[in-house]
Amino acid sequence: MPFANINGIEMHYHDEGEGTPVVLVTGFSGDTTFFKHLIPELTPKYRVITFDNRGAGLTRYPGDGIRCQDFVDDVLALMDHLGIGRAHMLGWSMGGHIAQEFAIQHQERLITLTLVSAYPYRPARSSYFMNGIVDCALRGGDPEYISMMTNAFCFTEDFFSGMEAKGKTLRSLKDLNAQGLKHQMNALDEFDTRGRLSAITVPTLSIHGLSDIMVEPKLGDYVSDGIPGCKVLRIPDTGHIVNPPLYAKEFMQHIASYE
Repeated sequence: MPFANINGIEMHYHDEGEGTPVVLVTGFSGDTTFFKHLIPELTPKYRVITFDNRGAGLTRYPGDGIRCQDFVDDVLALMDHLGIGRAHMLGWSMGGHIAQEFAIQHQERLITLTLVSAYPYRPARSSYFMNGIVDCALRGGDPEYISMMTNAFCFTEDFFSGMEAKGKTLRSLKDLNAQGLKHQMNALDEFDTRGRLSAITVPTLSIHGLSDIMVEPKLGDYVSDGIPGCKVLRIPDTGHIVNPPLYAKEFMQHIASYE
């Protein structure tokens, strides 16, 4: 269970496989387990780095707040710590925004960029309800409900009805750090890449589910339209969490094209 002492924090990370580095950046409340179905696709050919952002998972930080720039600086510092000069980078949701900012500020450190369920600025409706459920937890509610309500916005009706038909219930995350997630939300609400997307010139792939209600597909299109030469994969009947088998082939082809 390695930790990197960087930027005044202890960042929990995993470093698996060998070859060209691939950095996977998770989203709100996510941890190193989020990409568990994608990592086995990559490790036979690539060195895969995952980590817990400040405010989630096992990463330890001062707890006095998070700025959006902190997330970007942490990724850069972790890459330096691990001796990674350039890498492929994939970011999901909030991780996609961190990846956008990283690409704008540190393009020389990227080989390719892949954005999954990404947005140029935080959607107002999603911010309204996510801040609300986090605030409820801070007032004494069970933090597990943060995960449950987020799941409700991340998966489709067909997904939930399919789970019901199988007699299954979607797992929710327990023991979440409500204060850390409030700090993540404050940082998330700062993000805004409008007017700067054209500065991203590394080869980019944009992936979005067409049934995403957390981040509507039009926001994914705004991002892909703003990045010169951005390739696009739009997946029908898929919500905000996109199962890796739905895009692994296209993602692998994207990064392999620039080896």
